[in-house]
Amino acid sequence: MVAVSPHVFTDTLDVLGVAKGRRSVTLSAATTQLVSKVLFSPGQHVTQGQVLVELKATEQDAGLMQSRAKLVQAEREYQRWKTLAEKGFASKAAVDQYEAVWLSAKADVTAAQARQGDRLIRAPFSGVVGLSDIAPGAVINPGAAIVTLDDLSGIRVDFQVPDRFLSSVRQGQAVTATVDSYPGLEVHGVIARLDTRIDERTRALTARAEFPNPSQTLKPGMMLHVGISKGVRTGLAAPETGVSVQGDNAFVYVALKVGKR
Repeated sequence: MVAVSPHVFTDTLDVLGVAKGRRSVTLSAATTQLVSKVLFSPGQHVTQGQVLVELKATEQDAGLMQSRAKLVQAEREYQRWKTLAEKGFASKAAVDQYEAVWLSAKADVTAAQARQGDRLIRAPFSGVVGLSDIAPGAVINPGAAIVTLDDLSGIRVDFQVPDRFLSSVRQGQAVTATVDSYPGLEVHGVIARLDTRIDERTRALTARAEFPNPSQTLKPGMMLHVGISKGVRTGLAAPETGVSVQGDNAFVYVALKVGKR
């Protein structure tokens, strides 16, 4: 015999979501070119701006040198005509003409530097690179995948919340998640963003939760079970073994103490 007593219950909305890195990208090239050097290893942690792949840039190097030589000559001519104009030996129109040539040469150098920069594939943010088959001598085409890069310091999960539960969801709300791959592991995060529109087909709103991932246990692509608290309530509680269920009804037996006659 067990005494029935008040108990605090937490109602939870359980949803599913797929994990993504805090930031994720697939790196590619902007031009067709041969790979000259591969400067990363699969699984390596790289920093923002680090060069990962160098493409052959012989033509671009030569073009940059030529543009710089023209810039030096154009600047020399401009300064000479500017000095002559200050002494009254040249017209302003002539000075403006040579200034335009000088400015055009500066722009050519900037364009050449940009073309040369396209031959260096850099990490846009710090993270971990994935597997890659790229090797020196391979030909890279525009848009072709070189390697993936994921910021695993945190994980974001997008999930659908039915519109009838919207009153229970808000930005900044604490959530918990579990992963089938690691039984017993529970991670805690917050709802970082709520979409501005409800999907007319599913009548659900997309929410985004963020979870810290310092040990990098969680991986992009994992299925997470996200639990959202809908509130707490107090009610009478009895052990599950003491509850009898018949159809849709559940009841318990009440023991009454009968006095002696």
